[in-house]
Amino acid sequence: MHELPRPPSDYSVTSLGKLRMRAAWRTETLHANSSHRLYWITRGQGRVTVGGITRGYGPNTAVFVPSGTAMSVELPAQTQGLELCLPPDPDVILPAGPFHLRVSNIEAQTSLTSHVEKIERELAASAPAMTRALKAYALLISAWVERELTRQEGAVLRDKHHHLVENFAALMEKHFRSGAGIADYAARLGITATHLSRLCKEAAGRPAHALLQDRVMHEARRLLIDTDMPAREVAEQLGFSSAAYFTRAFTQATGQTPSAFRAPTPRASVSVSVL
Repeated sequence: MHELPRPPSDYSVTSLGKLRMRAAWRTETLHANSSHRLYWITRGQGRVTVGGITRGYGPNTAVFVPSGTAMSVELPAQTQGLELCLPPDPDVILPAGPFHLRVSNIEAQTSLTSHVEKIERELAASAPAMTRALKAYALLISAWVERELTRQEGAVLRDKHHHLVENFAALMEKHFRSGAGIADYAARLGITATHLSRLCKEAAGRPAHALLQDRVMHEARRLLIDTDMPAREVAEQLGFSSAAYFTRAFTQATGQTPSAFRAPTPRASVSVSVL
């Protein structure tokens, strides 16, 4: 058992500025989380990919990503806002699929900001009955989501072809470790590999094989950095036929060999002169 222990999936609130301080690959390449994510962007603009669909975002945009959904998000320097993580809870009713809402109603903007900030304060205080309080605020956010989706102000509707891309993204999340190629995914969807790649290009700006490579390489980076698993075992975990093939693919995708990527950045030496 090589994987290092992780903190349990739970509530958290993180500023987008703090997320931006992490290695870019952790947010900007395709990955999935065990908890739900709600991004509340209050300033700036960029792009977010959820379930194989890439869309631009601007100020006052709420993006919901259900647990287990492949996603990536760009966080340019001027972007401000919050990332809320919510553990799956059958009592807190949230949409089964993602949504992307431009929230124009000022009262709705204020309410969401208030709910998220109260969760942040509750987490910081760690007071008695914190679990109940967090669940109460999560229920308020659940109600906010339902009301805003009902209001349909600023909702970004999906193109009918996007359903195929979303189905591909869901299959990819389940099977990206298997070594399956795009032809295998296309066959499962009942379409040709060429058609699948064209749909992905239209929906995400990248063909299907690029999305698959992005997801595999994110996991490769994660395993190399977050665990002590040898590179040959990382290759096996991700369905590569050999460690050498994995090294070539990783180097081509990232510009570094697996061992160089894993190696800690050397600290600059400081010379001291005695006068």
